[in-house]
Amino acid sequence: MNYRHHYHAGNFADVVKHILLLGLLDSLGRKTSPYCYIDTHAGCGLYDLGASAPQKTLEFKSGLSRVKEADKTKAPAWITAYLEAVAALGKERDGFWYPGSPWLALNAMRESDRAILMELHPEDAGKLKQHLSRYPNISIHMRNAYEGLTALIPPQEKRGLVLIDPPYEEERDDYAPVVELLAKAHAKWPTGTYAVWFPIKDHYAITRFYRRLRNTYIPKILTTELCVMPPDNQLSLNGTGMILVNPPWQFDIKARALLSWLTPVLSDHKQASFKVEWLNGENVSAPVKKGDDDED
Repeated sequence: MNYRHHYHAGNFADVVKHILLLGLLDSLGRKTSPYCYIDTHAGCGLYDLGASAPQKTLEFKSGLSRVKEADKTKAPAWITAYLEAVAALGKERDGFWYPGSPWLALNAMRESDRAILMELHPEDAGKLKQHLSRYPNISIHMRNAYEGLTALIPPQEKRGLVLIDPPYEEERDDYAPVVELLAKAHAKWPTGTYAVWFPIKDHYAITRFYRRLRNTYIPKILTTELCVMPPDNQLSLNGTGMILVNPPWQFDIKARALLSWLTPVLSDHKQASFKVEWLNGENVSAPVKKGDDDED
């Protein structure tokens, strides 16, 4: 595996993924009963943006920096929660650090909640333990998520969230291994909430990916997309997406408001766009381009 997230931490895809994650965790935390957060590809947990890898690419300037500098007058509440979390990590550690999904989850969780983190890469797993093992409500496994996830669910809490965020250089075309993993996990824990991050590089590959997801017949599948470039651009990462199985009530409405605000913040391209759409379920939404009026 050659992919290392150090080079991409804090970029526009991270921003979208992490704000949606915080929205999901906020919903889980509104009920008094404890929940379990499971991260299948946890990485290092947090990233030093002052290190050589992120300073080489400076991708955080396309994401984190843009959100920090944006006018927050009409920003959704999830934006505030995200920036507060980033600031909290800054107070905890000297330097210029960015929180990965495990740290964001731990920062949002209560003492009664629990986290299970998986990471297969030996070096990243070691750093993950170094950064987060001191927390009492966390367990860290150096384990392949494609066998580990179904072995660890359903959790004893009976409710919770699974984040599936693999290095997609290992996937091909329609992301068949991820769809298979999601289908197996849902069959074993059908009431869990699942969030699957995916990159948008090839519009046709995403269409095939959605077809595979629909064919799982999982009852409630919502997709969210934000493209900073035209979705058929062949030169770079065009956008970021997240599949949500069993999303919280009205999550689609809140996600649409979030992406409507974020799209012009994260992109200056006239063809930047976002989409919130039910793949399986009701209330299908059409793609909305930046600047269009998406109010019902």
